[in-house]
Amino acid sequence: MDIVEKILEYSNPYNVLQEKVKIKDNSLLFNNENIPFNKPILISVGKASLPMARFFSERIELKAKLIVTPKGTKGNENNVIEAGHPLPDENSIEAGKRIIELLTTEDYDLVIFAISGGASALVEYSEISLDELRMINKNLVISGIGINKINIVRKHLSKIKGGKILEYIKDKIPVVSFIVSDVPGNDISSIGSGLTSIDTSTNENALEILKDIGLEKYSKYLTETPKSFSRIVKNYIILDNMEVLKKLANILDNSFILTSEIRGEARDVGAIIASIYNSSENYNVPLRRPYYLLLGGEPEVTIQGKAGKGGRNGEVCLSFLKYAKKGNRFELLGFATDGVDGNSEYAGCKVNSDMKIAEEEIDAALETHNSYGLLENYGGTIKTGYTHTNVNNIYVLRAP
Repeated sequence: MDIVEKILEYSNPYNVLQEKVKIKDNSLLFNNENIPFNKPILISVGKASLPMARFFSERIELKAKLIVTPKGTKGNENNVIEAGHPLPDENSIEAGKRIIELLTTEDYDLVIFAISGGASALVEYSEISLDELRMINKNLVISGIGINKINIVRKHLSKIKGGKILEYIKDKIPVVSFIVSDVPGNDISSIGSGLTSIDTSTNENALEILKDIGLEKYSKYLTETPKSFSRIVKNYIILDNMEVLKKLANILDNSFILTSEIRGEARDVGAIIASIYNSSENYNVPLRRPYYLLLGGEPEVTIQGKAGKGGRNGEVCLSFLKYAKKGNRFELLGFATDGVDGNSEYAGCKVNSDMKIAEEEIDAALETHNSYGLLENYGGTIKTGYTHTNVNNIYVLRAP
């Protein structure tokens, strides 16, 4: 069995929409709710935007649609903007303007949003210059503070995030959002910087984060986010990391899900997984081999200075290999469901008990954030190309 293929199958947003959302007689049927429409428009933004848009386009006569996807992933679709990720670019700003234009000029009676990871960079509209926005986002991404805090700043510096985009929608028009979560814990207000969600964070929260990373001078651009809406807004998470883990657990014998919300520095996460494995091998708390331990989430990597070719999964796997108790067989898979781990061309990696990598080599790779520079030499990399989805990272520890 190819576990990577199974992860991608279970992470496919088109398949999940087909399974969970029914469209009949000009109504969306989901979660025991009936959402009627006659003139719907679709705005699909994020790494999963193309398959999500395809699902609705094939089943509904849309009044209008706009799809925003990362550069290089457009395919043959129409009404698509390819924008920057992980940093916003000119097309991100253009996408924000086009969405506002669509919402303020088109004739419609329902707005369908399809939102997935990456939307925070792909769509933007702000008073801040693009160069400054890119600099702020770069500092946020490499700071190691975690996605929730990163998106608190993004929401309060934007004119469309944190629910602000709803201010451009015509009065009383309902909104329904179908969301693929790439945020541990599924905080809707953080996924895609909460385009259609009420936000509980404040300007003060954003200011504290800006101070922590030395960018408090941009506090003059902070604006408060909506704490309530005057229209019907329904936000549905249709797919997340835990759903993928559960489906994996159903096909892997003697498997145990430990968490779908793992956070922290990637090298620390690798050490924690190793400690769990080491304890599972202890005669006091044995697990019957063969077994699988399943985890998911989004570890962070804090970068100071120049970095090599690396990613969070590369650092998790190398750190695990450093600390895992030798003597018994094991294999750890670390996989980014979007097909991109860090600044590498790889989606993830595999390490196992047969790999003889010196501890000094591992330490050097972790110190320089060059995990894939090292793993390439040992055949430990996984390359899939862009996957058109994102439910964070999946870790599968196999003890045969």
